[in-house]
Amino acid sequence: MAEKRFAAIDIGTNTILLLIAEIKGDGTFSVLEDRAEITRLGEDVDRTRLISAAAEARGVAAMRAYLERCRSLGVTEIVAVGTSALRDARNAADFSDRLRRELTLELRVLSAEEEAAYSYLAVQRGLGLKANEVLVVDVGGGSTEFIWGRQAKLYRWASLDLGSVRLTERYLPSDPVTDDECKRLEAVIDRELEALLRDWGGRPVFSALVGIAGTFTTLAAVEKGLTDYSHSEVHGSRLCGAEVRRQIRLYQALPVAGRRKIPGLQPERADVILAGAILIGRIMALFGLDEAVVSDQGIRYGLLYERL
Repeated sequence: MAEKRFAAIDIGTNTILLLIAEIKGDGTFSVLEDRAEITRLGEDVDRTRLISAAAEARGVAAMRAYLERCRSLGVTEIVAVGTSALRDARNAADFSDRLRRELTLELRVLSAEEEAAYSYLAVQRGLGLKANEVLVVDVGGGSTEFIWGRQAKLYRWASLDLGSVRLTERYLPSDPVTDDECKRLEAVIDRELEALLRDWGGRPVFSALVGIAGTFTTLAAVEKGLTDYSHSEVHGSRLCGAEVRRQIRLYQALPVAGRRKIPGLQPERADVILAGAILIGRIMALFGLDEAVVSDQGIRYGLLYERL
C-alpha cells in the first residue's frame, strides 16, 4: 500500500482541531500537522439554540484556512465531524450546507455515543493503558463525555451537558466571578454527577482516570508554564488534584484580563477555563480519583486510528 495523507477535523463547541497525518504502507503514521483554533462556534447556542452569524463566520474562516493547509500538504482524504454545538443548534444544517457549498466539504455530526467511542479509541491506542477499569473524561465546550473502559473495551458511556462554555454562560456571568457563583456551579455539577453515579449503580472503582480535550491539556500546560504549547510535554503527563484546586483558586481570584497573562493559558480560553477546572475538580472528588493522565489525542486521533 502506498503512502497517503489523511486529515481529520473535529469541529467542537469552543475549538476546531485539525490533524494531518501521513499513513505509511505498513499501517504506521507520522503527524504532519496538529492544530487547534478557538472559534467559539457554540457561543450562546445553549441559550438561543442557534449558531450566530458571527460564530458561523469564524468557523468557516478557520475551516477555509485548514483546507488550504490540507491542499498545500497534498492531503487526499479529509474527514470532518461536529459535536455538541452542532447537535444542539437548530440551524446546524445551514452551517453544514455552507461548508458543502463554499468549501466542497461534507460534515458529519456525531451522536454522543459516536463521540464517546472515538474518544475512547484515541485513548486506548494513544496511551496504551494497561488498567482494567478506566474512566475517560472528555471535557468539551458544550458537553462532557464519561467513558467507562473495562478490560480494554468500551463498557458504558454517558454524555452530560456540562461543557466549559455552556457552564460559564449559565453560571459564571461576573468578572471576576463571585464565591456564590462558584458554589452554585459546584452544586449543579454535583447533582449531575450524582445522577450519573446512580445510573451506573454506585461509584465504580477505577484504577485510572484519563482526561482529554482542551481543559485538561490547558491545566497541564499551565502547571508546566508552557509559553509555547508542546504536544509531547502534555500528552501522557499527570495532573494531580492539588494542582487542579490550585488553578481553580488562581482563576477565581483574577478577572478574565488577568487570566490572559498566565503562561500556558491561551488568551481565548481565559473566560471559560474556571468552569472547566471546577468541573474537573468535582469529577475527581466525586469519583474518588486524585490523579489524571492527560491525553492530547481526542476525536481527531480516533478518526485516524479508525482509518488505520
